[in-house]
Amino acid sequence: MQDEIISIYEKEEEIQKIIQPLTNITLDDLIKTPHFEYSQAEKSTDVNLLKQTFQEFNRIKLINKRKHKNDKTSYDIYYELDDKTYVLYAIAFNESKPKLLNAYHVQRNFRRFKQKLINAYKDKLT
Repeated sequence: MQDEIISIYEKEEEIQKIIQPLTNITLDDLIKTPHFEYSQAEKSTDVNLLKQTFQEFNRIKLINKRKHKNDKTSYDIYYELDDKTYVLYAIAFNESKPKLLNAYHVQRNFRRFKQKLINAYKDKLT
């Protein structure tokens, strides 16, 4: 079984419910996985951008709930930046403390990406 998107959230009230556990913490407070560390080196992502953007919750425009092959779930949280690109944070909430699985800046137009994702997974939209 591959990782699978099981829900897509774009409504403000749904997004707020999901991110509630993050509102009082910083990026430094999250447990970081080895994959996150590897991804940072591989993609040369600016960690300062990740830290700065993380608490700008008003930038969140889309969240995917993902089921992994080990039956755990995580959320892909998409923050739209002023230049219309986006930052993605993949976070698992089923730990004592939220776990950061991955985070990186994507140099593509967020709105076009969002539309393609919604078209491909319209049956998962909530």
